[in-house]
Amino acid sequence: MLKRAFIVLVLTAGAAQADTDTRPMLQAIHECTPPGYADHQEVKVAFTVTETGAITDMHVVQSSGNADVDEHVMNCVALYTYKPATHNGVPVSSPENFNFHWDRVADLEGDARAFARLERDVDRRCHKLYPIDRNLYDLTQPISLVVVSRDATGEVKMAVTQSAGEKADRNAIACLKDILKDHDDLPMAFSRGVAIDWSHRR
Repeated sequence: MLKRAFIVLVLTAGAAQADTDTRPMLQAIHECTPPGYADHQEVKVAFTVTETGAITDMHVVQSSGNADVDEHVMNCVALYTYKPATHNGVPVSSPENFNFHWDRVADLEGDARAFARLERDVDRRCHKLYPIDRNLYDLTQPISLVVVSRDATGEVKMAVTQSAGEKADRNAIACLKDILKDHDDLPMAFSRGVAIDWSHRR
């Protein structure tokens, strides 16, 4: 079954911000049906998140090579929900970009297939291993972004790059540690960003 894979990484453009500043924060992902003619595609889009959280000025910075696929991705990402960036506590407009990709896992090979299987398992299993509780339902930012890395010695490290709250982030890291034990097809050394979207567990 075609599936939009989880976020590889969400990167923000611009210089380093002061401690009182925040970047745009992804609040909800709209699950879009991939185009029927595209089994594997990746598109990178850039846009502005306004002070009200609206997405404007979207454009493709890395094309799939198919204009229809690119347009489909832009229409999908335009439905995502963001909390605006802030400067000194005041909401401001800010640039943002997003890597969007999907795959039919069975059609992939090697590391690409291994990472797609990991992301699929995170999506299916984290809410079962670590059930969401009602105290998290009112989160304004319910997505934990975690960078998972493993070096050549086998040491695994995890770092939260976008927080959904202390408890949710702890659950995300614990879930990833559990799931990694079942994925011996991953390369020995790797670094991968994984998103755990708690919002669609409601």
